[in-house]
Amino acid sequence: HHGPTTSTVHETTGRTIYQGEAVDIAKAIEKMSHGGQILTTVETWRAVSGMAEQFLGKPQVMDCGEHLLHDPKKWKGDKKIPSKRIVQLVPNQLAYDFFAARGGQTVKDGETPPRVCGRVFPPLLSHGQLSTSFLNAPFVGNRVAMVFVYTDKMENITESDRKKNHKILAKFIRSHLMRLSPPGYECQEDRGSWMLAFDQIKNGIKFGLDLNESVAKCPDIRGDVDKTTLFRIGIHWGPFLSMGPHTITGHADYFGPIVNRAARVAAQCEPGQVCVGVPMGDDEEPPDPGPSVEVDVLGVKQLKGISIEMAIFSCRKRVKQSKRK
Repeated sequence: HHGPTTSTVHETTGRTIYQGEAVDIAKAIEKMSHGGQILTTVETWRAVSGMAEQFLGKPQVMDCGEHLLHDPKKWKGDKKIPSKRIVQLVPNQLAYDFFAARGGQTVKDGETPPRVCGRVFPPLLSHGQLSTSFLNAPFVGNRVAMVFVYTDKMENITESDRKKNHKILAKFIRSHLMRLSPPGYECQEDRGSWMLAFDQIKNGIKFGLDLNESVAKCPDIRGDVDKTTLFRIGIHWGPFLSMGPHTITGHADYFGPIVNRAARVAAQCEPGQVCVGVPMGDDEEPPDPGPSVEVDVLGVKQLKGISIEMAIFSCRKRVKQSKRK
């Protein structure tokens, strides 16, 4: 870990002894690691990632999520237990090719897929994982529910309030992802827009509906903002071509038409809507949104950048009917 330290010179050996926050964090991270594993904090990796290709041999980067640095049972400080987002680095020549293992291989008919080799480590030996890691990203069956969340531009408020709202909404979204079982996965975030992945479409729909309902009651949003129309949420379920860790962030990176389709479904939403897009002409049955969801057909649309037409459905929570006595 790269950070502030103090140093003294040992009277007998003449060696420099380092103390301080950076040393404590580095020791805590070392205790999380397995033999042969290289871990660092996301802050340290951001500081040196620009040199990765030229000086570091372009290592494989994997996001390990946010972890507690100390044992909660032994923590004596008055403040909350410190935590850090951890990144794993693997030398390129030793890295496991997730992209090939998860759909990226070209296999001829009748042939056995080539075996993918490389270093894969167990979960970190931390005192608690607070957010999802790359290993939590959905991939089973090469199918995923891809969700894009677009935030209202909030043009009626100051730039300062807009930035603060983006930080508030980011924490809001991440907390809602962790409430699901299994948790939803955050692939990337860019100035108020999120690309998310879920193991099932009903979990993606539940996330979107719960998010809209909760943010409407959030007292922390600054300025004159209509909280009922803050988000446009687009969802698409289907196969991806391959997935693996992003070369810089280490977050799960998905490839295939599913990504652009989900983004276009979100772009056509009205503010406050949660929409699902289903390609026309597919032999598959439309995905089941779950028993607690009402679905309204909005029509068939030709979305920008997509060669096939998409049937668009709007989702809302089913109103519970009171039982008769």
